Amino acid sequence: MFRGVTASRPCPAVRPFLLFLCAVAALGLACRNRETAGPAAEQTFRFRIREDPPTLDPARAIDQLSEAVLFRLFRGLVELEPATMTVRPAVAESWTVSEDRLTYTFRLRDDVYFHNGRKVTARDVAWSYRRLLSPATKSPRRSILEPLAGAAAFARGATTDLPGLTTPDDRTIALRLEKPFAPFLSALTLMNTAILPAEVYEDPGEAYLRAPVGCGPFHFVRWEQSNFIELAAFDRFYGGRPSIDRVVVRIIENHQGALQEYLAGGLDSLDEVPEDDDPLAAALGDEILRYPFIGTEFIGFNHAVAPFKGNAALRQAFNYAVDKEYFHKTRHGNPMANGIIPPGAPGHDPSLPGYPYDPEKARRLLAQAGYPGGRGLPPITLWYNTAESLNQDMQKIQLDLKQIDVNLTLQSVDWAAYIAAIEGTPVRPGQAPMYRFGWSLDYPDAESILRPLLHSANAGPAGNYSRYANPRVDALIDEAMGLVDDAARAERYMEAQRIAVMEDAVWLFLSYYESKTLFKPWVKGVVTTPLGEFRIPIERLRIEKGSS
Repeated sequence: MFRGVTASRPCPAVRPFLLFLCAVAALGLACRNRETAGPAAEQTFRFRIREDPPTLDPARAIDQLSEAVLFRLFRGLVELEPATMTVRPAVAESWTVSEDRLTYTFRLRDDVYFHNGRKVTARDVAWSYRRLLSPATKSPRRSILEPLAGAAAFARGATTDLPGLTTPDDRTIALRLEKPFAPFLSALTLMNTAILPAEVYEDPGEAYLRAPVGCGPFHFVRWEQSNFIELAAFDRFYGGRPSIDRVVVRIIENHQGALQEYLAGGLDSLDEVPEDDDPLAAALGDEILRYPFIGTEFIGFNHAVAPFKGNAALRQAFNYAVDKEYFHKTRHGNPMANGIIPPGAPGHDPSLPGYPYDPEKARRLLAQAGYPGGRGLPPITLWYNTAESLNQDMQKIQLDLKQIDVNLTLQSVDWAAYIAAIEGTPVRPGQAPMYRFGWSLDYPDAESILRPLLHSANAGPAGNYSRYANPRVDALIDEAMGLVDDAARAERYMEAQRIAVMEDAVWLFLSYYESKTLFKPWVKGVVTTPLGEFRIPIERLRIEKGSS
């Protein structure tokens, strides 16, 4: 999933996983406190995102700003336990998998309601899945459901028949795959597969973009553009009403302004934390939570345009020219990346050589690429989204490349302009020749980073913004997806990564993420997760002012 800024939060990094708190126990404690203490003050949890979410349509969301809100409003058949990353029931109370691993049959709970008061049925699941796959929706994540029998033709608009999706009764839905796909259950935990009410989302005017309706623990209240988004506890949530009565998502672009708001008590949590060498970090002490986060930060090359098209030597030169240790030691302390797959995901290879800092080797490769001493190489623009925390990092990359006589221009733009510059269309590449990017895994399988970002079938808005295409890598990813044996699947991932990294230098590799998040001491029930701070379950929190 998209990472906009490289906060210390992490670019996904490692485990051991942390122990998680029991949601039922937390909820029960909150209820007992209210019973014994009488009417309690409203519990409001306030956190910050840096700008308005690009979308509140689950089918179209590909970034963490959108998911920061969507995960509060929506639920799918299954979900990931945040701490352990295991798949557990959500709207489905149970499921079975056939011996040939082709048919997944889900039994729905009987107590799930949409925020508009209507009960959720299997027909809603089927409608939501068809909408995700429909070419009219233009979902960049429809590949999640493409393993379904008939999904490829349906997604192309070639047929309205979808034999891989059936609803035997109101509480049963059966999903049949074309061939085994090992991470299928994990893929169904993605927010894009959230269950939607057709009567709301069939609106041609798309009013749901400003008033989303789901079946999650909180319901939408209002959105004041560039100011805040307000949510409220959903009394009929199947998991029990949250202790938090109201969630206010503050939209604060400036990091220092957000930090001052946190220090003044206007925020209960903050995603960007002072650097370790900042005296303020020591003063905040236990308010800083540190935990694993699986993801990778990199600079993408546009393989469809000059000068990077067909020039692996040039891409390798750029990799050797940048001092990644600087970012590790001086900036955020995140581990240096030697490849694509982060620690904690099957297929991570600590023995992969990667690209250590070697300016002399970079100069030799630059000459081999046809640009000795940088001659003949036009200025190249590096695009990144507007964020104070990124400016210094991008300037360092610019300076390092200048040392090998490469002129790099920096282009910082808002999120919408940035996305437009990198994704292009399925047939036309984006205008950015280089772009800073981060991707966190949605579930602990390397497929969730390799397939969207490297497979040629996903070129463009589907995730492969670099337009990278290598038939050997495609074949290895495709083969791994059908392997049930974890070790065999990891071997294919490692081989695909070796080709993309060491032969093709698909990206300029920077770091693996680690998380740091600020929480006020009165926020109780925090369950940290390798999925990142915006996936910490707010429905498990409670506010105990006066606590330490």
